[in-house]
Amino acid sequence: MFEITRLLYNTPEGRRPSADAFLQALRQSVARARRLDVPVDTRPAELVPVPLNAELWSSAVFHRKVAPSELVPAIVADRSAALLCLGLAALDDRTLEYFADHPLLLERIYERSAPAFGAFSSSLRIQDNRVVPPGARAPSRGESLGVAPGKVEERQAQGDRDEVTALWEAVIPEKMTRPERFVLQLLELNEGRFFYLYDVIGQLDPPRRAFALGLWMTNAAARTERFKALTAGVGVFRESQLRTLPLGRASYDLSMTLMRIEVGPDGTPLPPASRGLWSRVFGGADLPDDPVRRLRNAEDDPIDAAWLIDTIGSVEVRLRAERLDQLSFGQRVFAGAAETSERGDVLVALRAFSRYRMLLWTFERIGIRAPAAYATAARRAARIGALEGRRGFEAQAQFQGALALLTRMAGVGTLDAPRAQKLIERLMALPTTEDGRFAGAVARWLRDDLAAAIASAPTTEAAVLAAMSGPASDGAIARPVTWEGQGYRLDLGAAERRRLQRVREKQEGVPLDAALDVAAAGRALRAEKLALDDAESIVARLSAVVTDIPRRVGHDGEDSTPTGLTPAPNAADALRKAIDELSRDIRNKDVKKAARMAEPLIELGDTLLAEALPSIAYAADVGDPDGAVLLADDVSRRHDFGFGGRDAETRARLPWAVPRADVTPGVPWHITGSLLGLDLGLAPLALRRLNYERVLEAPKLTSNERDAFALSVSLMSPFALHDADRDAIADAFERGRRRVAALATPSDRGRAASRPNDDAAFDRLADELSMEAWRRRAVRWTLAHEANRIESMFSSVEMLVLGGGKTADLDAWGMAMVTLQGCICSRLTPPGRWPNLLGRPQLGLTASAVADLNLHVAIMLKELHLPAALAKVVLSGAMQDFIDEVRPTDDADWLTLSRGARVISRDRIEDYIAAATAAGPLIPDAGLRHQD
Repeated sequence: MFEITRLLYNTPEGRRPSADAFLQALRQSVARARRLDVPVDTRPAELVPVPLNAELWSSAVFHRKVAPSELVPAIVADRSAALLCLGLAALDDRTLEYFADHPLLLERIYERSAPAFGAFSSSLRIQDNRVVPPGARAPSRGESLGVAPGKVEERQAQGDRDEVTALWEAVIPEKMTRPERFVLQLLELNEGRFFYLYDVIGQLDPPRRAFALGLWMTNAAARTERFKALTAGVGVFRESQLRTLPLGRASYDLSMTLMRIEVGPDGTPLPPASRGLWSRVFGGADLPDDPVRRLRNAEDDPIDAAWLIDTIGSVEVRLRAERLDQLSFGQRVFAGAAETSERGDVLVALRAFSRYRMLLWTFERIGIRAPAAYATAARRAARIGALEGRRGFEAQAQFQGALALLTRMAGVGTLDAPRAQKLIERLMALPTTEDGRFAGAVARWLRDDLAAAIASAPTTEAAVLAAMSGPASDGAIARPVTWEGQGYRLDLGAAERRRLQRVREKQEGVPLDAALDVAAAGRALRAEKLALDDAESIVARLSAVVTDIPRRVGHDGEDSTPTGLTPAPNAADALRKAIDELSRDIRNKDVKKAARMAEPLIELGDTLLAEALPSIAYAADVGDPDGAVLLADDVSRRHDFGFGGRDAETRARLPWAVPRADVTPGVPWHITGSLLGLDLGLAPLALRRLNYERVLEAPKLTSNERDAFALSVSLMSPFALHDADRDAIADAFERGRRRVAALATPSDRGRAASRPNDDAAFDRLADELSMEAWRRRAVRWTLAHEANRIESMFSSVEMLVLGGGKTADLDAWGMAMVTLQGCICSRLTPPGRWPNLLGRPQLGLTASAVADLNLHVAIMLKELHLPAALAKVVLSGAMQDFIDEVRPTDDADWLTLSRGARVISRDRIEDYIAAATAAGPLIPDAGLRHQD
């Protein structure tokens, strides 16, 4: 009933032809049965659990006699009845008993409030003829039967109930000891928004629930006033359409807002939590010259739920998302910042987030926590952002390209956070000319500072590619592996280095060393005592360089030049011209005139470096060297920083915006936004399709969900996947599977069918997973009628948790959290949070909770005795097939996604592993002999 109600009634009638046709046929069948007094045609017959009995539905809802065999068609054919049934299915047993005893309450809800009740009833609990609000501990069975608990526990329970009850009774003009009237007020006041708030608070984890209720505030009067402000402000989230889309949720609504806030165990918001600080953060996007002065007399009261609603919920959706990201970023990164000495830098950094998002996210990825480093970088980015046209493009390409290299090196473990931060500080301190050019400074930084921090190689580019590939393999990583009788060694660094080199060959771009050599030649010509021999040596070096520069580099024509830029001059021709002029000056023995070529060469070096660095940054994330994206010219030359934008604010934001693929008719495919975080914009390229033998149907997943699944593979780091975690996943999953299977033993199956409410083992299991009431009933029904399918009712993450696995310890195997948590990170979403994610297809959040394929691959790798580090390359093929083949009914059908991930066979997994032997990181090793 839950599934069919969602599919039929969460879309306005007339929008889904198949659903409308089904409803029309069903309603005709029901009407004909009523007219002729014959049973509804329900062939083939299916048993469906429905809350409450046919007699009660007949008297309280339909006001006519409905036979048990007709009940399901009658409910499904009636929108209000279906939504009422949905709401009833979400109630616990004792609350459902109350509704069974109060048919007039059912009738009133059916007539007036079915959409709100169906959408938000899951947190409603009525016990012992009183409403038990979320956050208040319900009386135990012993208490309700008059068995006195311990005095301390009794006082605590009473205190919790009284405290939370007082808050709700302060805003609802009815007592919780009169449940029927209280529930009706909750449903009908403010168009159901109070009930929405009630359910949101009920869905939160205990610390965030305490934050929302204000239980962390010591002043009871202040707590009540702030809760009144919260309930008064909940109406600002007006995007939801309860009447037409009852199960739909607005983007970045109250639930997502409260899920983002970081709080202590008692609900106290974690720092930075000053209301005055955040008010000034959200007050503008400029970077104040004297931030400390801006914070004088700032209100020090901590933020609370009512303040969040007023500050975040009251703005339009895009700005709402941005503020939530600022908030979560600040609490993640600056929780340990000093309250006084660093507050000014924290203000600058958090304000900078709106315009320089990828810069700040990149620092976080590297592991930088010093507020001063963020503030300095933001001010440098602002100065570079003031440049326009070709000069601005070259400055951004060099600055962001250099940061992209560092980010990659830190991500693979070549550089630790302190060394990366030192290199960044030196990059930030590079001088520029009066007109904003780097004038060879970035080239000098690459050759002097970066090269000194990484292992040497025959060329600077070779050293950079090696550093971007990961550290040299040691015994722990490059251990021997035997697969299908062939010896291999696992070498992540060597495989990635080989891939990067092949990509660079396919790109046919300017070599990094060519740009550095041209810049070095310009600096040498600028020397105070330039000798004729020195000039001849410079010409010789430049003559060698010019042959390495493809003629097209720097000049591909207007078709591949980003909007707002003039095509760059042909770099090879410009260098040849410079060589000719230098040669003529040398022949004339005019050293002073030769020195005049210094500035043109330095500027040409900047141009070449602005070509080379983006190309290398793209090489890291374009995936397979034989992929289609490399069949065209080097796509990095089409990268668009947004200089063609007409709006000044848009031009300021785009160079540091999250990179995204831009598909516009008549314009070559390209990426718009920052060079940092290209693994986000190029995430689909992290997947590879290995099976071309079948004709693919159109995918059922939405584009947002497909992107979310691809992004999860793109963000996965093989260096963070350890065999110990692989084994922990497999062992915990197996323990959880045995616990679930034990429920279906013959003795348990009989007991579950006869006394489901007394099934203590199942109740404990369901409580561990924070399982919703409708799922509890579905699982119990499955135990009684289809016990052999019981495992299919649980996700892999649930099995993991039931087996004692700790999701927080296994985040490297999780899903991308860019949208859900506002970070470039992966997490395993704990059970119990999924209901909060559904209903937002525009955000693709369902994929954030479905890590089943990742865990399935971990389990299969253990079964095959293969290293955990192979998971990413296996997932690159498995995830593509999963996206192509899975067939969910709609965006909220997470159970089908979970089941689809676990049916991928061992043979298919072996096919994906074969790709690892062809392209790495399993490298054939002739010295290894067959091992059984």
